[in-house]
Amino acid sequence: MQNEIKMLPGVAPYPVNQWYVAAFSREIGRDLSSRNILGVPVVLYRQEDGTPVALFDRCPHRGMPLSKGKLLGNAVQCGYHGMEFGADGRCGHIPSGGKIPVAMCVDSYPVLEKWEWIWIWMGDPALADPGLIPDHDELGITRDGWFSEPGIHLHVKANYLLPFENLVDATHITYLHHGLIDTGNVALHPYELITEDHRVGTLRIFEKEPLPAMLTKVLGLSSEVRVDRRLELWAYAPNVALVRIVLNSVDSENIRLENNLVVALTPDGLTGTHQFAVMAANFPNPHPGRFDDLRNLLMEDVVVIEEIQQLFERLGEDKAPEVSVRSDDIAIRFRRTLAQMIRSEQEAASEAAVR
Repeated sequence: MQNEIKMLPGVAPYPVNQWYVAAFSREIGRDLSSRNILGVPVVLYRQEDGTPVALFDRCPHRGMPLSKGKLLGNAVQCGYHGMEFGADGRCGHIPSGGKIPVAMCVDSYPVLEKWEWIWIWMGDPALADPGLIPDHDELGITRDGWFSEPGIHLHVKANYLLPFENLVDATHITYLHHGLIDTGNVALHPYELITEDHRVGTLRIFEKEPLPAMLTKVLGLSSEVRVDRRLELWAYAPNVALVRIVLNSVDSENIRLENNLVVALTPDGLTGTHQFAVMAANFPNPHPGRFDDLRNLLMEDVVVIEEIQQLFERLGEDKAPEVSVRSDDIAIRFRRTLAQMIRSEQEAASEAAVR
């Protein structure tokens, strides 16, 4: 009998043998940075040639966080007793002398810098296939002729399924965001559910509608303009959510604008999530407050999500049942995909253990 994988927001586990965004490129330099990734403390820095490094953030000698130390060339020196660890995690120097024990080392995690993101692999290094990272051209962030820029990093005090499912749920937009990004017609609008490999999405098409306040500002269009709008929400298991808006002006066939909000989601553990939000579009966006607007919008979600997590933890799973409705199709399909990923990892680990 297969083990049950409980994909319940609040306590849901996550796949480990996958790539996750650890940081924006701009966040990591020659200063040591500490970040929890999948429940593991990680110290991040760049070598002298700019190559990013990720090590387990704990000295094996007496347990000091390595991120509290300093860089000496390409090695991290522990701030407690001065042990030095290279980019491969091996100890290369003990100031007090003596033979370096074999166990005096830390895990070094595969990292890959792509576009303006630093991706990390926390699972079995032998399985770290770069081909598993979502296609950046498909997301729009490296597409020829498009404009993209790194945006904001938010930390959400909630299980990763809560912010993930929030980003791909259209029905909350009308009620939580008070007309900022819709005109009150999203929740009731019909949609198509699409499932493709490790991604699942919904498609809604709106005709001859006025633009909501936030979109008129972002897109630089008059509030009088009527548009046909295509709204796509995609969940890429297990690491990226995509909100794609395509606008065609009813008044002019020459206007076709596409704007993608791309959010990489990385669990810091079971009850915390990093969100790395990026905007990509087929037009330049010179609006100086664009990321302030985005932060304010996402924070409306964060406040609610954190309240849900807190109440779930206070009540406990038995007193906090979850009842789904038809529009939760995308969330249910996404959970099944994640559960299968986790189950496959468990089965592979069991097979390896009996060899």
